[in-house]
Amino acid sequence: MPEGGISNRKLVKRIVDLAIDAILLLDSEGKVTYCICRPSFILCGKVVGKPLFDLWLPELKREGEKIIHAALNGRILRGIISGWESPERERMVVNLAFAPLDEKNPESRVVVIVRDITREVEAERRVSRYIHELMEYVKHVEKSNQLKDTFADIMRHDILNPLSAIKSVVSTGNVNKSGIELIKKSVERIEKIVSTFSRYAFLHSIEELDFREDNLAKMLDEVVDTLTPVAESRGVKIVKKYPPEIKAQFSPFLEEAVANLLSNAIKFSPPRGEVTIEVQADEDCLKIMVKDMGIGVPDRYKKSIFERFVRGKKEGIQGSGLGLAIVKRIAELHKGEVWVEDNLVEYQDSSGRVHQKKQGSVFVLRIPAV
Repeated sequence: MPEGGISNRKLVKRIVDLAIDAILLLDSEGKVTYCICRPSFILCGKVVGKPLFDLWLPELKREGEKIIHAALNGRILRGIISGWESPERERMVVNLAFAPLDEKNPESRVVVIVRDITREVEAERRVSRYIHELMEYVKHVEKSNQLKDTFADIMRHDILNPLSAIKSVVSTGNVNKSGIELIKKSVERIEKIVSTFSRYAFLHSIEELDFREDNLAKMLDEVVDTLTPVAESRGVKIVKKYPPEIKAQFSPFLEEAVANLLSNAIKFSPPRGEVTIEVQADEDCLKIMVKDMGIGVPDRYKKSIFERFVRGKKEGIQGSGLGLAIVKRIAELHKGEVWVEDNLVEYQDSSGRVHQKKQGSVFVLRIPAV
């Protein structure tokens, strides 16, 4: 007995009350023969005479069996985190430590120290959820600010121009037929810009799309059929280079991306030029390529052309920059990417030698095959 007449049992109980949740003693079969714990501990007094193995959650039974077996074979185990189920059917997370009571005869008795860390784990989970929600909110704010900046930029550089044209016509006080036509075109341009920005903002507000398996070739045919009258009005021929059946998984938004690329190719092609839409497929990915014979894209703009830009800072690049930014976002939502290359065409010189020259651009939209 310790000094002062205090029994070992009282001393251990006082230590348990102050420091830990429970001390268990296991026999050679893994049954609990002794338990001392603070009153608030959920297992207090209800596990004596029962196998400790029974407390493990069903999905962790194999883990519990290995732990008890190792402890009964003399191993000292510390910091074992696992899941238990109390007699009241409440789930709990515990931190366990095992050690033989007698090192010379380890299989006779095993001491188990148990700490209930359910609240701590749940608190960590709540903190993690809060941090995740906070980061999502920060992303949302950043995205909102980016969209605000983009719209303000469009207002300054794209919408004010047609508005100025309308104001100029109206301020004369004598709106003739040509003036009305100018107003009409300016209004249509403003409507198109606002509609495109709305699409741009919507695509940046979603994180994933619904995909379906369908015939990609059929979708491409529909895009070509829609834009053929536009191409013919500009004297441009559309050439299709893909099989009639291409099984793929994609969303309806992919049609919008292809239509945007094809429309741009037609716009920048010279009269009597050709625009080719081609598909290359392998086990991993599909490449949809739109080739034109236009002015091409300077190397310094090959990456930035897919970002929203201020037109005045991009010499030789027309448009508000939203169309290709939309294509890029759709590619990202398909877990793919888009880029532009030089369109290299072959020709023969007078001696019959074959050479290559740049003639236009090739826009490549790559998506996973599945």
